[in-house]
Amino acid sequence: MFIYLLVAMLAAVVTYAATGVVRVGALRLGIVSPVRERDVHTRTVPRLGGLAMFTGFAVAFAAASQTFWLRSIFVETAQPWAVLWGAGVIVVVGAIDDIVDLNSWVKLCGQLVAAAIVAVWGPRVTFLPLGALPVTEEWLQIGLTMFLIVLTVNAINFVDGLDGLAAGVAAIGGLAFFITAYWVHRNALLPNYTDLATLLMALLIGICLGFLPHNVNPAKIFMGDSGSMLLGLLMATGAVVATGQIGSGLYDRAEGIPAYFPVILPIVVMSLPFLDLVLAVLRRTTSGRSPFSPDREHVHHKLLDLGYTHRQAVAVMYVWAAFVAFGGAAYAFVPWMPLTLVNLIVLPTVAFLTMHPWVRQTVGNPSSRPTWLHWSLWVPRFTLPFVASLATATALGFTGLANGGVAFLYSTFLGLGIAVLCGGAPVVILHFAAPTLPFTGRTLIADLLMKLAALAIALLLVGIPGWAKAEWYWLSLVACGVVWLMAQALVALAQWRPTAPGRRANRVGA
Repeated sequence: MFIYLLVAMLAAVVTYAATGVVRVGALRLGIVSPVRERDVHTRTVPRLGGLAMFTGFAVAFAAASQTFWLRSIFVETAQPWAVLWGAGVIVVVGAIDDIVDLNSWVKLCGQLVAAAIVAVWGPRVTFLPLGALPVTEEWLQIGLTMFLIVLTVNAINFVDGLDGLAAGVAAIGGLAFFITAYWVHRNALLPNYTDLATLLMALLIGICLGFLPHNVNPAKIFMGDSGSMLLGLLMATGAVVATGQIGSGLYDRAEGIPAYFPVILPIVVMSLPFLDLVLAVLRRTTSGRSPFSPDREHVHHKLLDLGYTHRQAVAVMYVWAAFVAFGGAAYAFVPWMPLTLVNLIVLPTVAFLTMHPWVRQTVGNPSSRPTWLHWSLWVPRFTLPFVASLATATALGFTGLANGGVAFLYSTFLGLGIAVLCGGAPVVILHFAAPTLPFTGRTLIADLLMKLAALAIALLLVGIPGWAKAEWYWLSLVACGVVWLMAQALVALAQWRPTAPGRRANRVGA
């Protein structure tokens, strides 16, 4: 689990950093999303965020191929590399579409090429959920694999209509898929429970979380078709890998998981995008239009028409995605009768909250939002140091794995956790307690004293665990803590530079 978490952290950090670079480049080259009648945004926003997401995926994927324990996924097989090549092709197609707006049929041809690369040289659909029916014909395996990839690619592409929506929904579905796939392999009593599908889901979650800070409303950059199609290909490929494990008896050994579950799971976790895709195709074809012709009738558009704000609509979609994904994936862990009863209770509750006017009138309404939920100078003093500490821990984690094994990795994560807790808790407390407090020397003194108190308490409670290398534990703790303090100091200096009093006051109360 910790090694999967490490490669996900690498994907997130690289994606986060690369997104800023891509954004600057897209702005300078004028690659922006224009304001169209069907769009929700009211200003031009740079695109090509998918390039940054692919950068994070490719770097973490390459690192995983050389990482202890995960490298066994890449031994004596070219399938993982076929996934990387297919992802690269679909990102190139999406990037071209983001720049010149390709014809929908040309884009479909590009999707088919990327899907063919995965299907011919990578994992294929070898079993169907109809009583674990094997697919023996090679041409049928390739055809079914390509169909599943193209279907999922377009489903994610269709749902990418609001800031943070596609990345958030994909991350939620990917997390449900990751937990289930990891649990099945971990509990199947295998000598080596590494798995390509689990790795792909960890990387998908990482690139989504690395991109979301730039993409939440109001978005600084869009992922574009290059990003949404990449997410669809990764999710579909994970499903294809899982179907190939039906005949191995893996799911039977994992406490009797139904043989069809690896096929049903990705459909369940991505049911919201699939539903939107089906409705869009039916709506457009019945009116005599191409199924790829754009319109403003998607599910998220309907939420906006009901009176939801942009953020409220995204939050509602998140809730539904989480309910469907985790409510469906839970059937792998919980007996079906009590779980079905719980789902039947939760379903009308979620539906009632979705439709009730109280949500639109209260939740997310800026006028009713408490002061501590407003933006303040403390926000960047938490987010940027957190990213810097995460990057430091990622580098330390890979170094520790290469030199000392998993025990060094445990020490690294413990050091990171203590550094984030001690460095971040005072910042969060000050933001909650006094979000509009003037940035003065007294503020810094209060922040520093709380950090020292938190560090003392954490060290007394945690100590040095017996399974950790003491030297590496202290190195990780000191490195992450120093990086946190340096990053927070740089942010504070940037905020302290001379500005007009009125400008500073406006920013604090924004």
